[in-house]
Amino acid sequence: MITAPTYQDKKIGVFGLARSGLATVHSLVASGARVFAWDDLPAAREAVRGCATDLYAMDFGELDALVLAPGVPLTHPEPHPLVQKANQCGVPIISDIEIFQAARATLPPHKTVGITGTNGKSTTTALVGHILGSAGHKVAVGGNIGTGVLSLEPLPSGGVYVFELSSFQLDLTSSFNSDVAVLLNISPDHLDRHGSMEGYIAAKSRLFEQQDGNGTAVIAVDDQPSQDFAAKCQSVVLVSGQDQIETGVCVKDGMLIDDIDQQEVVVGSLLAVKSLQGAHNWQNAAAAYGACRTLGLSAGEIYAGLCSFPGLEHRQEILPCSGDVTVVNDSKATNVDAAARALQTFDKIRWIAGGRAKDDNFSDLSNAVKAVRKAYLMGEAGQTIGAAMPASLAQQYYPTMVEALTAAIKESECGDTILLSPACTAFDQFANFEKRGEAFKKTASQLLGDAV
Repeated sequence: MITAPTYQDKKIGVFGLARSGLATVHSLVASGARVFAWDDLPAAREAVRGCATDLYAMDFGELDALVLAPGVPLTHPEPHPLVQKANQCGVPIISDIEIFQAARATLPPHKTVGITGTNGKSTTTALVGHILGSAGHKVAVGGNIGTGVLSLEPLPSGGVYVFELSSFQLDLTSSFNSDVAVLLNISPDHLDRHGSMEGYIAAKSRLFEQQDGNGTAVIAVDDQPSQDFAAKCQSVVLVSGQDQIETGVCVKDGMLIDDIDQQEVVVGSLLAVKSLQGAHNWQNAAAAYGACRTLGLSAGEIYAGLCSFPGLEHRQEILPCSGDVTVVNDSKATNVDAAARALQTFDKIRWIAGGRAKDDNFSDLSNAVKAVRKAYLMGEAGQTIGAAMPASLAQQYYPTMVEALTAAIKESECGDTILLSPACTAFDQFANFEKRGEAFKKTASQLLGDAV
């Protein structure tokens, strides 16, 4: 694990003991800090029995900082009671990324890549890590992608840490200075947490503001908010999945083009890379290319890594089913924009959508369903999605995902694509999108008789 000696003898509260919280507790204890850890779930507290302290009852005047789990409300819809308590007592509220930043001075010389955006973060983070590893670099991948940054093992000299950073994490970060900061896109998301689109963009901007002119920004400019964002950055590499730039990295008709040095070079075709299909994945590839070029990799090294990328579980994951039907697990598509991207990637779609809505406005999806043969709508938001679709779209509602998938498989024909791309969170039926994706894959395997 990574430790931060500057926290020795500090009194640190940790609230929220999922993956990153648990890793933070172990790191702080190993750093010599006095840790007071708590979670509202008794089962979560069992893992830190020696540090468990009821933070609701504790005098915060003793604390030097409070490490907050990213999902705990900071400002909207209202601050969590422990956030209010910390603010009243003047206790800094931080994230595990802040502790990593404090540890950097004691780590061997290294580089960091921070990746944010509304959609594509996990794919791009995994892609950058894969390219670097394929080129022989020592790399560690963590953050919002599922591995707490402090649980990573320290890299040797010359290593690269690649972090997926959500707006929730960035809200709690004030000093992380990333050598390469990547912005993929900006569309409405988590507005209940940030209060407004302006608040959401402000959270994303923290990654770039904290570079303080010492790093390079890699920004995809395929949407207007990102274009506005890029105009404010000093050292920036522009990228696009849609050939919208004059200099930088773009994809034109499936061809990856490097014009960073204002001397156009055709790197290679992405059309045959199954794990990077669709304009949104071309954007991910262009951003990963820009980040890796900034780190000094050659065009050939990067392209080889792109071609060998296996893809990411639950993100437009094509299942190894036999027969004439393609089955795609896109459980990670928890918002409208992500689902729209998937709907524009495949043909002859039998679309499974629904769950718990982040936002009841699904009207933008109505323009993305041209390839949908039938919508199989499920869960809490299924009927709301259906009401927003064109009257010409065949659709039917099912209470659960398993029932929707069963019907889609039964009705599918040769050449169809069964696509789970929910446009909603999984919380009405599952603990998270991973559990939903696993259930989808298991059910598909059982019904189709293949080891998915």
